[in-house]
Amino acid sequence: MNRDASGDSLRLAVLHSRLSPHMAACFRTLRTHHNVKLFVIRIPPADNAPFDDRHFDWIGQLYDRNGLSVTDMTGMLESFSPDAVFMSGWFDRGYLEVARTMREQNVLVVAGSDEQWTGSWRQQAARLIAPWYLHSAIDVLWVAGERQRQFARRLGFRGPQCWEGVYACDWEKFAARRTGSLPRVFLFVGRYIRRKGVDLLIDAYARYRERVDDPWPLLCAGSGEQEALLDGQEGVENKGFVQPDELPGLMRRTGTFVLPSREEPWGVVVEEAAAAGLPLICSEACGSAVHLLRDRYNGYLVESGCADHLAQCMVAMSTLPDENRQRMGRRSHELSKQYTPAQWADTLISGVKDWYAGARSQTSAAT
Repeated sequence: MNRDASGDSLRLAVLHSRLSPHMAACFRTLRTHHNVKLFVIRIPPADNAPFDDRHFDWIGQLYDRNGLSVTDMTGMLESFSPDAVFMSGWFDRGYLEVARTMREQNVLVVAGSDEQWTGSWRQQAARLIAPWYLHSAIDVLWVAGERQRQFARRLGFRGPQCWEGVYACDWEKFAARRTGSLPRVFLFVGRYIRRKGVDLLIDAYARYRERVDDPWPLLCAGSGEQEALLDGQEGVENKGFVQPDELPGLMRRTGTFVLPSREEPWGVVVEEAAAAGLPLICSEACGSAVHLLRDRYNGYLVESGCADHLAQCMVAMSTLPDENRQRMGRRSHELSKQYTPAQWADTLISGVKDWYAGARSQTSAAT
């Protein structure tokens, strides 16, 4: 195996959950900008997020997890001979077994993490078992942001064992320059489920309409079990599930992005909305809001689970002068530059090189 891990010849094996187009954009940047050789095993797409396969079919070595045993996957990775392995988490015991084998062969293993620290009994248990269950399989936790770093620290991943910025949107597609005023339209994009706060949004939007003379329409894009809540609601337009290629155009037709989630470990869609130059209204539960939303600077931060506060924020946004909202949108766009595929790829390449450089230094010092 190549252990100098230079960007020009890096071989990366990926053990992933369901792939999304934004992750495909990151992988494509690795290939086109750094000549990285990719090998990917992924869980097939979900029915409620049927992303078109053309987003991923350019990956030459792309395999479905279904039907592959640990022995199968280990043999495939050994044949590929990776310099590093990237797992999207530690949810799959089979992936963890493969990762342990790779670590035994001195291959760097990096695992993504978007889980926020809550102090739950499950997380407390994870702290206890991490030394033998996680550290035996994972060298580095690549976390989404600060809330996730807090959890990683409690699991024993600190300093060079913890990177930040594991999620990036397909930034160039969303970052087209805007001209003119922002449209007076609210936008929600996400699954129509309770965790995303769809019921709160519909309640808050009805209250909002009662409080203003000229209410904005609410455009929704997604699918899920709470879709019926949108039916017959005055001012609400349901676009259903939207393929990623259609989303930038949808965002250009709207003027403020709203995400009222009760639980939201991160939220790549917030990155996309910020890149598109939209002011943001997000709940405190949104992990990405820590980095992408400054209250009253580029939007409003909403008390999680509070429909009345959400309605107040919608009123405040829609009654701002156009130039104030445009200023908020420009600020969102600037904050979004933290999360581009180029930055994601640079983090991976430099992190792998630094890791092996550190390993060589330790070996030299020991001898």
